[in-house]
Amino acid sequence: MLKNIFRRRIKIKIGIINLMPIKTEVESQFSTIFQKIDKNIELKYIYPVTHTYKNTCLNYIRENYIPLNNIKKENFDGFIITGAPIEKYNFEEIDFWKEIDNFFKTNLLPSIYICWGAQSALYSKFGIQKYELKKKLFGVYEHTIKTSNPFIQTDFQAPHSRNTFTKRECIKKAGLIILGESKEAGVFICSSKDYKDIFIFGHSEYQKERLKFEFERDQKEIPKNYFKEDNPNNEILFSWENHRDEFYKNWINFVGGNI
Repeated sequence: MLKNIFRRRIKIKIGIINLMPIKTEVESQFSTIFQKIDKNIELKYIYPVTHTYKNTCLNYIRENYIPLNNIKKENFDGFIITGAPIEKYNFEEIDFWKEIDNFFKTNLLPSIYICWGAQSALYSKFGIQKYELKKKLFGVYEHTIKTSNPFIQTDFQAPHSRNTFTKRECIKKAGLIILGESKEAGVFICSSKDYKDIFIFGHSEYQKERLKFEFERDQKEIPKNYFKEDNPNNEILFSWENHRDEFYKNWINFVGGNI
């Protein structure tokens, strides 16, 4: 009993490298997720100093975020690296590429890499290229479990919103294991054999309204399987919430087990 109480009080410190333009939205997404977990979790947000910021005040970032080149002082237990709306650029064209590439190559802690974060980490670590889709993948898709793993035990729904993809054969050739996959959307999640590096090509962290925001902003494709009967006038089907919560809870347990 005393041992269990002690473990509950251990602080798990997660660094989130937030590459998305609207910083506060990402902060809200992950706060919502981790507040549901009965663990002592501290989230610290991180920014690349070599990036030019257009959508968020630099003063806000400097006051609330840690510079990526200064993270060694923080004693993190794990990292999350978000996506970014820069898929169609070559990796080396990104202004903060050298900085993030160095992080990818030197980081040894358990990490989740999301969407562009996953694609860029795979390129940095294994030389795996990304390829442009003929049409944006946009909606919520059914995925099946491909390999028994500590994070996901059942088939699940998850959102995708991207213009590029990573080839399945390249993932397998790199010695990574595919954990979840969709017939329509392709590979959703893969990992290193020790599970320390997890690459997610969709957006299970998204809150309920996010795809609606993108649809109304772009006025293009209706996201598949998102609105009831695929009608934007109908209610949103928040079908990925339980999977999202299960995954991040199990990942925190994995990270905590390595402390």
